[in-house]
Amino acid sequence: MIAGFRLPALSADGLADFRKRTIGFIFQAYHLLPYLTARENVMVPLSPERTDPREKAERADELLASVGLAGKENRLPSELSGGESQRVAIARALVHDPPVLLADEPTGNLDTTTGEQILDLFSEWHGRGKTVLMVTHNRTNLSRATRAVHLRDGLVAEDVDLSVARRAI
Repeated sequence: MIAGFRLPALSADGLADFRKRTIGFIFQAYHLLPYLTARENVMVPLSPERTDPREKAERADELLASVGLAGKENRLPSELSGGESQRVAIARALVHDPPVLLADEPTGNLDTTTGEQILDLFSEWHGRGKTVLMVTHNRTNLSRATRAVHLRDGLVAEDVDLSVARRAI
């Protein structure tokens, strides 16, 4: 059960609709379409919606600016660095304003400053009541987390409420 929905009971279309409304995905490998611009890649999840294309483009541009890519909206993925491509993928994941964000190594290809900016964005997202679930091997990212679950060989080895741990200090 997630948000009152019994996921196994949903049809394939229902499950896809649930994912679209509820979860934003940030993949480690970006999965950008090479023939679309940064703006168009961010707009892909909006394509089935009956919204004015200008509104979709404005939403995409706002998100690209929020991840530090203002002015690069018309660049193709081949014209972007790995870190810039990752930020386009992050903007795309946020385009539906999902309540849950799943991020697989979202700062792995970013320099320290840009990684901090993305973590700031995630903190802002969390402050608005959103859930951010981040998979990372970078232990410094834990400084922003409220909970850390350490997996070993596919099993939970440790589960720590970091907000409680910080209050105890």
